[in-house]
Amino acid sequence: MKIEFIYSPIYDNLLTEMSKKEFTESQIKEMSFYKEEIEAIWKKDEKKIISEIEKVAKLKFKDNKKCHVVKHMKYTALSQPLTIKKLHLQRANSVLIHELIHVLLEDNKDKVEKLIAKTYPEDSVEFKIHVPVLLITRRVVENLYGENEFKTILDKEMHIDLLNAVWPEVNEIYNKFNNNIVNFLKKNNLK
Repeated sequence: MKIEFIYSPIYDNLLTEMSKKEFTESQIKEMSFYKEEIEAIWKKDEKKIISEIEKVAKLKFKDNKKCHVVKHMKYTALSQPLTIKKLHLQRANSVLIHELIHVLLEDNKDKVEKLIAKTYPEDSVEFKIHVPVLLITRRVVENLYGENEFKTILDKEMHIDLLNAVWPEVNEIYNKFNNNIVNFLKKNNLK
C-alpha cells in the first residue's frame, strides 16, 4: 500500500472558507510546496510504517490511498477522505499513522465492526472506535520510534477532547494487547 499526496485548491478553498479564513493565491503555492515536503518525509519511512501497522493489527490495507493536504480545517486530520492539515512535518507522520489505522479498520470492517460495537456499551461510537485505533497506534509508534516519542504524542493528545478520555483506558489495557486486534477484541471483555 502506498499513499499518493494530493493538493486540490478547490478542496483547500472549501475547508479554508468553512474555517472562516481567507483563501489566497499565495496559499496555493504554499500548499503545493508543503505537499512536496510532506510527501518526501513520508516516503522515507512509508514501507516501514505500513508494514508495521499491518503487522501490529494483523490486518491488511485493501489498496493504495490518496491523502489530501489542506491549510485550514477544524480537525488536524480526517480518515475519510484521508486529509491532513498543514502541520509541523515531525508531527505529520504520527498523525498519518493514526488516520491510516482508522482507514485500515474501515478496510476490514467486516472483521472488526461487530466486535468494536460490542465494546464499552455505555460509551459513544467515537470512544469505541478509538480504543483499537489508539492501541495499534501506541504499539506502532513505540516499535518504530520508541517510548519517548509515544510519550510526546500522548502529552499532545491529552489536550484533545475525546482522545483525553480514551487514552487512560487504552493505557490500562495496553499490556493485554498482543499484536492482533481481532483476537484482542474477541478475547477481552471491554466494558
